Amino acid sequence: MIVISGLFRLDDGVTEEVLDACRAVMEATQSEEGCIDYVFSADPLDDQVLRVFEMWEDQESLDKHFITPHVDIFRKAMGAWTMSEREIKKFETDTFDSM
Repeated sequence: MIVISGLFRLDDGVTEEVLDACRAVMEATQSEEGCIDYVFSADPLDDQVLRVFEMWEDQESLDKHFITPHVDIFRKAMGAWTMSEREIKKFETDTFDSM
């Protein structure tokens, strides 16, 4: 299993426009084969921070995700955002226990 965790610090803050782009890519991604979880969220303590959390069954699923049309649209939206920080971490694990 692949886990992605990260943040983007947006100079103009996490606006409704940013959240709309996040909602669109989340809705499309969550139905992808191999996607276990995929969430963007505004940090409740820092209005400039957008957090991301993803869980994928395997690297192949994640690789396919990167070439989808909805990720292309999201990347274009992100191009309009000014970021002063971007931190993404990838973790690999061999277990997944659902609750």
